[in-house]
Amino acid sequence: MYHFYADDGRILTPPQELEPQLKGSFPAFSKLIGHIRFFYIADEIWDGKSSLEFNASGEELAAITLDDGAFSIHIGKENFIVINETSLNSVFERLKETAATDWYRPTEQLMIPLNDPNQFPCGRRCDLCLGSRKSDKSNFSQSENFGYMNWVCYHGALTNIDIERWDGVFNCPGCVETRKTKDCKYFPCPTKKGYANCVECGEYHSCEVYSDCHYPGQCNIGMTAEEVTSLVIPYASKERLDMLRNQ
Repeated sequence: MYHFYADDGRILTPPQELEPQLKGSFPAFSKLIGHIRFFYIADEIWDGKSSLEFNASGEELAAITLDDGAFSIHIGKENFIVINETSLNSVFERLKETAATDWYRPTEQLMIPLNDPNQFPCGRRCDLCLGSRKSDKSNFSQSENFGYMNWVCYHGALTNIDIERWDGVFNCPGCVETRKTKDCKYFPCPTKKGYANCVECGEYHSCEVYSDCHYPGQCNIGMTAEEVTSLVIPYASKERLDMLRNQ
């Protein structure tokens, strides 16, 4: 099993490193991690072996123990054994019943502003992206730090950047660098098809434009709630678009 280590000594592990152990239960594990990260604000306590806990406001939201071909998740007073995705709905319901109100992620972090959906026609929250032009101008150290954490978060999952070649610069997958500005390569697609945004098109799940979308469950496990907020949530476009379309 391959690990990364944060500056404070925390063990960070790419989820796909757990696939040989979890086998057929791995898709359910990845989906569960993404669900918790997307809907709840919780620190991830990972021992680098078989124990992963989610703590919200200093209290346990859920505790996962990995086994051979399966994993168990303890929520409140209940324990679930998961071998595939069929039992996840019961797990999600139990999480909803157990979580305190202030453990939920604020709606404004998950939704494109409904009063102006065309402000973000591709569904990506450029206003939350630490690598955006706004952050470059107002606080480059913040953007520079994000560049490193983006590598730590997505290395081996989406970016395949060698740490020795990391140059401190981050660009959103949708941003195309020019001399004067950053233009989102996703904007022309819905315009060409005659839609106001990707939500109207509704085919973004199979569209090549979204082939580099960050899924909440792909990033290294073992992160803090703050890191999930800045490194995962702004780029979980497909889940957010689904929520917006359901409105």
